[in-house]
Amino acid sequence: MFWGVALGWMNTTYSHHRTALSGWSMRMTGSWMNTAGDLRDWTVLEASNARIMLENARLRAELESLKERRSESWQSGSAGVLRSPGWRGSPWMVLNRGGRDGAAPGAGVLSMGHAAGLIVDTTAHESLVLTLTHPESQWSVRLGRNGQAGRLVSIKGSVGKGLVMDVPRAQLVLPGDTVMTTGFDGVFPADVPVGLVADVVSDDADEFQTVEVSLGADFLRSRHVVWLAQPRNQRLDSLIQSNTSLP
Repeated sequence: MFWGVALGWMNTTYSHHRTALSGWSMRMTGSWMNTAGDLRDWTVLEASNARIMLENARLRAELESLKERRSESWQSGSAGVLRSPGWRGSPWMVLNRGGRDGAAPGAGVLSMGHAAGLIVDTTAHESLVLTLTHPESQWSVRLGRNGQAGRLVSIKGSVGKGLVMDVPRAQLVLPGDTVMTTGFDGVFPADVPVGLVADVVSDDADEFQTVEVSLGADFLRSRHVVWLAQPRNQRLDSLIQSNTSLP
């Protein structure tokens, strides 16, 4: 009889502890799930904040880099991208800053630290940008290995590549070489990055070679750009136009 009472007491005690342990386990599991959910939300928020901070830091770095690089006074500012090249097949970019914000036709535009285009028209608070991908655009560039100047044109249907023309076949050009601005067109200072050489096509019957360039400006992902302009360019343009009739 004693053993029966003892076994009954042990079973009752075991059941009580098992029930208590099960309840504690469920509470801990629920608490852990809530904590895990909070951690996931916090992680997503932190990642979003980190991206914003990196984007802001990149824009500040671009502005500072331009200030250090330029030898003459350039005006600069930042803008958001309202429309990117490729949107509905358009080669244009539209920005959310215009004439009243300091932007003006003739200003160069940088995306991801690389030359991206030229502001050609503005409203009070928007700007229209002729990009490197526009079929009618031509840009003065040079190849980093030897400084050879060339003419950058777009590739039809591409928003990530361009072609450098008029490069003598005697000039050594290799994939991976840098492509920079010359500064001759007055849109950008000299040595602003444009992209990297992706391929070189030459023909023995032609004295020139064609250089395919991977553009550094990411038109599909960029949400913010930097614009810059040099007031002296207007004086130079006026000087040239006023003397076009001279022999």
